[in-house]
Amino acid sequence: MVPQLIVLVPALVVDLLTSSSPFNALGLTIGILSGVLSVIVTGAYPPLIKAALEGGQHSVTEALGKAYHRFWTLLGAGILVVLIVVLGLFALAVPGTIFATWYAYTVPVIMLEGKGATEGMAASKAFGRDKKGSTFLIFLTAGLVALLLFALESILSLGSRLLGQLVFSVLDVPLGAWVAVMVTYTYLTYGPSSVPAATPAGEIGMATEMSTQPPAQASAPVAAPGNFCRFCGSPLRPDSKFCANCGKPQ
Repeated sequence: MVPQLIVLVPALVVDLLTSSSPFNALGLTIGILSGVLSVIVTGAYPPLIKAALEGGQHSVTEALGKAYHRFWTLLGAGILVVLIVVLGLFALAVPGTIFATWYAYTVPVIMLEGKGATEGMAASKAFGRDKKGSTFLIFLTAGLVALLLFALESILSLGSRLLGQLVFSVLDVPLGAWVAVMVTYTYLTYGPSSVPAATPAGEIGMATEMSTQPPAQASAPVAAPGNFCRFCGSPLRPDSKFCANCGKPQ
């Protein structure tokens, strides 16, 4: 939740500055800064989660630096996705929901595949078409929790508007972190940049051993005739449930 806490600080300052006067110049400036940080923080999650799944370490500072260098791409893609989803919701709720599931993986694609804004959206759409159900469940869960937070904010705002805003902002931190993790984890597990997080230890060891051998030595003794990975074409053991090269389930 550390990246989300980075966004929380300016958000709380904005709540304090705009509690008495909504049109506060300093509050508006810090609000823009908060928006910029939100874009960078969103882009920091894919490299962080990928490093965690691979068993390595990746500092928050390094992840934020990577997202900073892709800021304009992330911002452009975010604006396009929001416009498409909002227009779909206005036209009819169902298209907007479908668009949201299609483009939910745009940030992981941009950060992990190095694609541009429109390319990232296209790749996210291609991936998200087969994951509409699971993606919708993520959004549905987050939406229900957000409704509870809004209800709590409304109740607390009856006594103090500032208190309601502060409580909502603080409780929104774990929710935002959960959504970012779930979306990125889904893409990393089933997408082109999938990492062998769920691969059994024996399969990981075999992949490491094969990676140190020349192609001819790695393929001839272990592959059964005609038994190849349907994703990358690498030879498979007869009883292998995962590809030793790309880690995808067979």
